[in-house]
Amino acid sequence: MKIHSLFILNKNGACIYDRNFTEDFKSIEPNLITPFFSAIFSFSENVISQKTPEVLEMGGFRFVFQIKEKFIYTILSDSSVSLLFVKSRLKTITKVFEHFLETNEIEDHEIIQSNEFDEKIDGIITGEEEITNSKVLYKKIIDLIKSLVYENEILGAALFAINGKVIYTSLPQDILLSSIKELEIRFMVANEFDETFYSLENEQKVFSKRISIPWKLEPLLIVVLFDAGVPTGMAEVNLEKIVKNIENII
Repeated sequence: MKIHSLFILNKNGACIYDRNFTEDFKSIEPNLITPFFSAIFSFSENVISQKTPEVLEMGGFRFVFQIKEKFIYTILSDSSVSLLFVKSRLKTITKVFEHFLETNEIEDHEIIQSNEFDEKIDGIITGEEEITNSKVLYKKIIDLIKSLVYENEILGAALFAINGKVIYTSLPQDILLSSIKELEIRFMVANEFDETFYSLENEQKVFSKRISIPWKLEPLLIVVLFDAGVPTGMAEVNLEKIVKNIENII
């Protein structure tokens, strides 16, 4: 699950900033890919009443777009990366770029080169700044999860920020991805994060529950995988105990 690249274009289609975060697309020349973006926006404006597509998925990859004023912001990621997280990155990047423009004049086709701006973008993409602010808290929660796995109380668990950032996971990849998709759906459809439960084909049980943090605006979400031999009622009771222990840590 990777975010590969960021592109900032002006409305003329010229790429004025690009940043690669993996080796996968380092050989791509931005000026070869940006005409593709321009064609998409030209089509959307002319054919579908200026309703610009926010997301475009192609063969396991996803382009997420945001347009604000005269700039187009685009993130290229694996399609498995949480859409909520990618959109939250674009929102923050837009604000940081607007702040950058307050003290820097950019010509229409000028390529932005700024080590300070690069560092800010890198921190936003990884989400490390947000995690660092609560690093001690997250470490205590992660240690609790690890101890429960070690004691065979649970098979694994994942801790999410509500924006989709995966803070920690010991879940199998397929369960992690399905949990990310469920988080996206629940947010977009109902904007609610109450307790959910489903059983796998092998009768293992997956529970998720929101954890409120009084001194933070955004809650956390925990997803826990229980063994097939654990009755549903007992799994639910154990989930409540885990959440209570985390609330005590907080």
